[in-house]
Amino acid sequence: MRLTTPAIIFLFACSLLSPLQAESELSHEALFAPNTSFPYFEASHFPKNPDSKAFDIEIARFLAEASLLSYVKENAFIETKLANAGFGETRFFAMQGTFAYLAVSDEALVLVFRGTERADKADLLTNAKIIQTPFLDFGTAHQGFVKALDWVGDDIQTTIESLLKEKPRAFWLSGHSLGGALATLYALKKPEQVTAVYTMGAPRVGGIRLAKNIDMRILLYRIVNDNDIIPRLPTPPFYKHGGTIHFITSSLELKVDPPFAQKWESRRKGHADLIERLYKNHWLEGDFRAIPSDYIVDHSPRLYAEALAAVESDTIE
Repeated sequence: MRLTTPAIIFLFACSLLSPLQAESELSHEALFAPNTSFPYFEASHFPKNPDSKAFDIEIARFLAEASLLSYVKENAFIETKLANAGFGETRFFAMQGTFAYLAVSDEALVLVFRGTERADKADLLTNAKIIQTPFLDFGTAHQGFVKALDWVGDDIQTTIESLLKEKPRAFWLSGHSLGGALATLYALKKPEQVTAVYTMGAPRVGGIRLAKNIDMRILLYRIVNDNDIIPRLPTPPFYKHGGTIHFITSSLELKVDPPFAQKWESRRKGHADLIERLYKNHWLEGDFRAIPSDYIVDHSPRLYAEALAAVESDTIE
């Protein structure tokens, strides 16, 4: 298979999420490994009666933690954490490297897709299949994402339709990185069932026509952590984002569709802050295990959960 230049860039960015032998504060292990020590849903709670038509910071916080939780390999651990959060049943879907779980309560369904796993060749190959293919009647989408969704999409759809027939309820979707891309494409399959989609550091999923259909058919809130490189891939003009960006600045403010100049200044400050932190806390101590670029650091699913937890509600603009 011949890879295009954007595919090579995208594959390279994802491949940087590979494991290191040692662990430090900003190592791959600390930022990207399955996390069983995070205090899941202790500070975040899924609202009982949220406004489904507006962005909800409490839902965003919950779904960021739910996306981080999806990387844990022990299903029993996931079930326990979700049960403690009020979701009495969890169903799992896994095939050919694609993984998702569905959290079920009387009031809501929450579907979360797992993102790119470190050093997982199947995931890296999925990300590299960058040529677009027709997606339903909505335009064209990333070939690898479409194929990855196909592995589990029918089983998920059958389960959700059965649960909604049993009792109508709200339905949210989420995922980090590749998981966010899969959540977006799944929502387009049955937009009438979907309340909203919240993605964390998701890449572009398709072309201009697909982006227009996303905007017309689903509520998509794309959360982007400052310098995270993955939401800027694959590159235009053949790829375009749909939905509304909610941008976490380097000062931990949440900006809705900020102008380019504001994002640029935040990212410049983020770069400078990371270099200072690396120098003072790592390099002076002889620790060179930390990731030296916040293009990758800011993509950490753990940092998405921590950043949203730290955002003050009155800073959302």
